[in-house]
Order: sequence, then structure tokens, then C-alpha cells
Amino acid sequence: MKKIILDFSGIKTLYELHDLFENTFSLPDYYGRNMDALWDCLHCSFEEETTIYLKNISALPDEMHEAEDAVIELFRDLETENNEVNIVIDDSDSFNTSDYIV
Repeated sequence: MKKIILDFSGIKTLYELHDLFENTFSLPDYYGRNMDALWDCLHCSFEEETTIYLKNISALPDEMHEAEDAVIELFRDLETENNEVNIVIDDSDSFNTSDYIV
């Protein structure tokens, strides 16, 4: 099983948010840096069981509240559409990332 952590701590702008997605998922150069483009790149990308951890998503700044909601919705939809994907939202300080792909 593949495990991926998206750690949102330190993300302050939409630009940094999409950098996180682009780097974590090795998205193509044509990635449009918006939620529709992220969906297009990810919805058929997982062929093996994968758990994606959304860590510290509540740490996004207040002005990014809409983006936070959109990210959660996108990954929940991905989990619904692709039986290989499991999403875990974890904002606890005790979450250990050392055993996972980052």
C-alpha cells in the first residue's frame, strides 16, 4: 500500500498550495493550478491501494477557507470515485510522518 502525506502547515497562499500538489504528485507541466485541473490529473492516477493523509489542513489561513473546503471536497470525491484511494484528515500534533512518502 502506498501512503502519501500532504502537510499543509506553512502554506499561506494558493500558489504555495498548488506547489504542494504539483511537487507531491509530480503533476505534468500543463497542470492548470486549480481544483478542476487537480481533479483531472488525479482522478484516474491511482492503480494501487493508496492512503492520502491531509495533515494540518486546518492550519491554512482564514482567507483560504474556501480553498480548504475545496481541497477536502476534492479528496473526498477522489475517495468515492476510486476504490484504491483512502483519505485521512489528521490535524493532531502526534502524527508521525517519518514512515510515509512525502
